[in-house]
Formats: sequence, C-alpha cells, structure tokens
Amino acid sequence: MKKNVSLLLISGLLSGIVCLSSCVTTSASMGAKAIKAPYAASLRNAKTFAWYQPAPPADAEYLKGFKLALHNRMIEAVEKEMQERGYTKVEKNPDVLVAYDISVSVPVEKDKPENFSPGFGYSYGYMSGYRYEYGYADMPGYRSVDLFKEGTLIIDLINPRSKMLLWRGWAEGGIKFNAGAGAVQNKVDEVMEQL
Repeated sequence: MKKNVSLLLISGLLSGIVCLSSCVTTSASMGAKAIKAPYAASLRNAKTFAWYQPAPPADAEYLKGFKLALHNRMIEAVEKEMQERGYTKVEKNPDVLVAYDISVSVPVEKDKPENFSPGFGYSYGYMSGYRYEYGYADMPGYRSVDLFKEGTLIIDLINPRSKMLLWRGWAEGGIKFNAGAGAVQNKVDEVMEQL
C-alpha cells in the first residue's frame, strides 16, 4: 500500500512539474514576427539594397551596454542574409534601404516626449534617440522601438524614394548585447525568414 501511495505521489508531482513548466514564460525570444505595408508590392521586384544610414548623422553618444563589435556583427549578418536572398548591395539607386535596431531600456532622464520625433523611440543605435526618421503610414501593427522588450532585434526595409517603411521583422528579446557572431547570424536569419 505504501509503495502505491509513493508511486502516486511521485507521478502526481512529475505531472505537476510538467504542467507548470509548460505555463511559464521565459525571457528568451518568442519567435520572429513581421509586418508588411499594404503598399509594399515593390518588394517583389527588389533586387538591390543599401543601408538607410551607413554612418551616423551626428557624433555618436554610445550608451551603457553598447558594443561596436555587436554593431559590426549585425551589419555583417544582415548583409549576408540579404545576399543569400538574392539581393545585391549597391552604392547608388537601391531598390530597398535596410536598417536594423536593437531596443534598450530607456534611461529615466532621457525618456521624455520632447526628445523624440512623433512615433519614434529610444534605441541601441548611435544617438540618444531613434536614429531613423522614415514614415510608417498604414503599417498594420506598427509600434515604435521603445515599445519593444529590451534586446529585440528589429530589421526594416524602406522605400528609397518615398522613405516609407515597407517591411519590419523582429525577434522580441532575441539579442544579448554580448552576443557572438553565430548567435547574431542565427537571430538575423530567423527574422529574415519572415520576409
């Protein structure tokens, strides 16, 4: 009788652990997602790309946690993925412009509406504010960078003529600021698979 009760207790305990573990949310990436503008038909014919902002427009204000190595890994990983998808990097007249960002926690002293253009937020990039100012009209499910969980990788494709966002892919909380080249490449691949 004691053996049966012990077995019942152990199996009940194991079942409880399995059930609880399936309900717990982790801080890891929750999979990549993407949104696309209704006017993004031009993406189908796009063959060339360039960076939206190849260099910062002003002196850098590197923030706590910023690592130039991560920025360089991101550039390399995005370019590799674009080329694997049949795009060619060009200096002039690209079909699409590419931008990336990684969201960070907002320092209280900088989290003020007057610091940002409407619709833009705080990001990992070069400046003490969102570094890109392109439009996003009619983009279903659009949210500014400051509304993403820290460590979210965001990749944007922009129309070079209208400066309107065509496509955004992201992996929520998917990047650690000390991520190595392999981890960065895997996360960029995951995001770009949504294209």
